[in-house]
Amino acid sequence: MYILYGILALIIMIIIHEFGHFIVAVLSGVKVERFSIGFGPVLFKKQTKITEFAFSAIPLGGYVKMKGEEPNSVDENDKEGAFYAQNVYKRMLIVFAGPFFNILSAVFFFAVAYYIGIQALAPQVGKVIKDSPAYYAHLQPKDKIIKINNISVGTWEDMSKIIKTNDNLNLVIKRDGKLMNLHIKPKSEIVKNLLGYKEKINVIGILPSGETTIVKYPLFKSLYAGVEKTVYIIKVTLEGIVSLIAGLIPSSEVGGPIMIVDIASKAAQAGLGSFLIFASIISINLGLLNLFPIPVLDGGHLMFFTIEAIRKKPVSEKFQIAAQKIGIGLLIALMIFAFYNDIKRFFIPKTTSTTQSVIKK
Repeated sequence: MYILYGILALIIMIIIHEFGHFIVAVLSGVKVERFSIGFGPVLFKKQTKITEFAFSAIPLGGYVKMKGEEPNSVDENDKEGAFYAQNVYKRMLIVFAGPFFNILSAVFFFAVAYYIGIQALAPQVGKVIKDSPAYYAHLQPKDKIIKINNISVGTWEDMSKIIKTNDNLNLVIKRDGKLMNLHIKPKSEIVKNLLGYKEKINVIGILPSGETTIVKYPLFKSLYAGVEKTVYIIKVTLEGIVSLIAGLIPSSEVGGPIMIVDIASKAAQAGLGSFLIFASIISINLGLLNLFPIPVLDGGHLMFFTIEAIRKKPVSEKFQIAAQKIGIGLLIALMIFAFYNDIKRFFIPKTTSTTQSVIKK
């Protein structure tokens, strides 16, 4: 059942992306001939007066087919509702709408998750590291941190953000039902973050207890949190891509559809809030990936349209076809690599050190 939730998350993100293209095309007066989710054998289709809606067996993508999509496919006597009969800026808007809707939907999903409540680590001490600033300040396991520098903390993440960036900390903690005040001067450490970059942060030497809390925000605060979290994920994702290209993150970390379904299914088990958070992250990644200037992706089309806007004439059809072939090749190679990593990660058992030593002998 949870695996189905994972597949559903992927399908929802694709529908949102394609709906962005669809609705902006319709509002721009472009005739949409087909709205398809998935590839392969068609499982369901519905023909309306103008558009055929289809759902196919392999839900790993989708497309919106518009009238007159190719540069030279517009008949002079039948330009009404044709994509290439529109000015270049309107075409750019239609293409950009898909990724934009993915990012916009992430804001909405984040906001809903924070409104209904998400599970997060509580700011409760699980272990105090010996000879650390927290140890000398007499912080103890099971102490719950209520405020730092007069700022209320509801989660371990809230607490960590304040500690990392402040040189002096005034804590209000709860111990055995009583409130106490402690002063701690953190020490600085240079650590590698998840993206492989070195950064200087302040630490006090504590580990979480593993206790969780439910974080719920009122409507307007949840909307603000949705925007803030979306901006943060976009930033981290772009930094992650740069780190991957620079070799700071191993290529084995690249995942494909199987990994997405696996993580989404686990998120679904943790509750609707966690599922929506993961769906938001996938939606942002889908939107950003499609904005890459690779022919056949939305970013590739936007690149051609930008050149057209500057040159005042379209890029030659011959060049576009050649570039699209290269783009398709790159995408197929990326998909094969992602599937390879997924198969290796989930279906090939890892060799233990004992087994490896026997093999060597």
